[in-house]
Amino acid sequence: GAATERRRGNAGVNMVLLENDRFLTELTKMYERNRDSGSVWVTIKRSMLKRLPKRNQLPPPEQVFTDPEWVRLVRASDGKKKISTTVDAKAAEKFSRSLSLVQMASMDGLQEIKKPSKKERAKGSTKKA
Repeated sequence: GAATERRRGNAGVNMVLLENDRFLTELTKMYERNRDSGSVWVTIKRSMLKRLPKRNQLPPPEQVFTDPEWVRLVRASDGKKKISTTVDAKAAEKFSRSLSLVQMASMDGLQEIKKPSKKERAKGSTKKA
């Protein structure tokens, strides 16, 4: 189950916080939906998942962090749907390997960009002059 599932309003698109395994499943589905056309963005950043006090204000004593535990906040979006998960330090390596496998399996839909050779670039610059 996804006991940690939570929805937040964000510019008309809901962000869904999922458990790690469910996030990877939804990410795979997102890549499948966008295989022929479209993009999927994945971002990772570290977070304490707690609101920090405003600048120049002292936090209440119960919010003073002596040794904060950082987690990784992983987000994915295809422009229509946003999903996210949090990964603690103990599960970070396993999750990273799983995320890499999902991304590598989804890279077969990429199109190769043809770059002009040095000769073609040289011809192109002389034509413009």
